[in-house]
Amino acid sequence: MTDGPSMQALVEASPPLDNNSRYCYLLLCEYFADTCAVVEADGEILAFVTAYVPPGKPDTLAVWQVAVASSLRGQGVARQLIDHVLRRPGLEHIRFVEATVNPSNDASRALFASLAKACETTMSEACIFPKTLFPSGHEQENLLRVGPFQIHTAIQEQS
Repeated sequence: MTDGPSMQALVEASPPLDNNSRYCYLLLCEYFADTCAVVEADGEILAFVTAYVPPGKPDTLAVWQVAVASSLRGQGVARQLIDHVLRRPGLEHIRFVEATVNPSNDASRALFASLAKACETTMSEACIFPKTLFPSGHEQENLLRVGPFQIHTAIQEQS
């Protein structure tokens, strides 16, 4: 739970990520620790993934947010974090990963495309939240859906 403030600080330093309230990061750390992960060095959070299993979709991991410090970008850290979460005990039943991204977020799209490729499956994309639902200047949010897959088999074969 104490990671929440540092996670928010990393998001603030990582535009164009949406900065959520400190309370949101505290809740994610407290109630969804089994599906979240951080990379930490010398007491500083350098990367994180926040995710959860949505109600009504017990076979899906919904990735809420991924942030990586600029010094680590392009090194596969975000994928390693997602892979780490998917390998955790108790998540063997996950067959899909979902995330919302805006159309201009090429980095996130590449991240989830690489996951689909590694798992030998597909990634679909469709608008989930039109831009009319957001303040002026915010793009629509598209839902990326990777799967189906058997993650424990797919990820372990790569190791």
